Amino acid sequence: MIKKFFLFLLFVVLILVGIVLFNTFRFQPNQQAVESVPAPELTETSLQHFQQALSYKTISYGDPSLFDSSQFIGFRKFLEATYPKTHEVLSREIVAGYSLLYKWEGKNADLKPVVLMAHQDVVPIEEATKSMWTVDPFAGVIKDNFIWGRGTTDDKINVIAILETVEKLVIENFQPERTVYIVFGHDEEIGGKGATTIAKLLKDRNIAAEFVLDEGGLITAEKVPGMTKPIALLGTAEKGYLSLKLSVSLPGGHSSMPEKETAIDVLAKGLNTLRGKPFEPEFSEPMHGLMQSLGPEMPFVQRMAFANPWLFKKLILGTYSQSNTGDAMIRTTMVPTIIEAGIKDNVVPTVATAVVNFRLLPGHTSDQVIEDVKKKIDDERVNVAPLNKNVSEPSPVTPINGFGYQKIAGTIKKSYPQIITSPFLVIGATDSRHFTEVSSNIIKFSPMIDPIGFHGIDERVSLESYKTALWFYEQLLRDLQ
Repeated sequence: MIKKFFLFLLFVVLILVGIVLFNTFRFQPNQQAVESVPAPELTETSLQHFQQALSYKTISYGDPSLFDSSQFIGFRKFLEATYPKTHEVLSREIVAGYSLLYKWEGKNADLKPVVLMAHQDVVPIEEATKSMWTVDPFAGVIKDNFIWGRGTTDDKINVIAILETVEKLVIENFQPERTVYIVFGHDEEIGGKGATTIAKLLKDRNIAAEFVLDEGGLITAEKVPGMTKPIALLGTAEKGYLSLKLSVSLPGGHSSMPEKETAIDVLAKGLNTLRGKPFEPEFSEPMHGLMQSLGPEMPFVQRMAFANPWLFKKLILGTYSQSNTGDAMIRTTMVPTIIEAGIKDNVVPTVATAVVNFRLLPGHTSDQVIEDVKKKIDDERVNVAPLNKNVSEPSPVTPINGFGYQKIAGTIKKSYPQIITSPFLVIGATDSRHFTEVSSNIIKFSPMIDPIGFHGIDERVSLESYKTALWFYEQLLRDLQ
């Protein structure tokens, strides 16, 4: 009897191994074959234009009273002076005070238009970090084959690369087949009211775009384990955005006679409980797409895992959860970002508050997250409510077999040699999340290579990235059939 059991067990194992190996060996590369075309060298003029753009302190502050309109107006005048032919041929509207909407009429009115997006604004420099910068963050310094400064990666590289390309093509009397709308929001970093207004404007005009291209993904040569070829990550969906305010109100008083539990104690316990109960990891649709695109290009062991996610799910999720970026790809994340309590060192505060920011995985909703947070904390003394109206549900997922994804993926391959393209989930927030009623095909991708310092110290992008960006937009606009 025991012998029969072991023979049966061996049979099951052999069947399982056979299925795994069969799936692995048939898991073949599925990349479209496109021959790359070498990019021309950067010109001194286009470099100077990028440097000059960085000198404008188009900063979005959380406090509206700090907004400096003169910087945005100055930047707008700089664009007008630097790209005169673009402003002569394309129509332009100023929306919501400072956002810009351009229209480049195409040859064929029967073709649906496309929308190219970028944003003018940048995040502030933290006062405490100013002395930590290697260079002046608004000088556009070129050093060590990088262009340094606030906004280089997020997102003036795309603003300038688009306009440099359009100006060049207009001078050559080129006209795209499709009409092209160009959207430059002015407040993406604080919610994107400019982009929201433009999206509504286009919707009201019955504009249905073939695709929308905005920031989000990038080219990486070093950030995907097991890959030796460069990869272009095309965002096909975006995580949702929600900030909750946790508040506790308990009697305060003199610090010499504290209660057994104070508002700060209860709040701290609630935060600690939340951090100790993370949301469960899971595969979203973009993650499945990433495994299907990159898996066949990986070494055998990784390829075997990605070819059989039904068997190796825990292993894959465990591997991705080991890094901050990987973990954000597979779960709804939460992190406290603001804590406020107290006015004096010898006074126990009556009220303590905290803000917790959540990025929602596709399939989750803000209402579900709020209910989950209340259950996790399980303390009626902690009031949980949305911080403000800046709440975005996870975006719909763009199909990778559609015209938009395939066109952009092909243009990337044409612009950059030996590159692999893959869908992925954008973990940050972009202006394009407001355009779901303008197009069902929204791609989030910036043609730059392993940028450094997003929202941080010594933000910079390589000269090669700028060259790639210029070449990518030129190929895309020329090939819009």
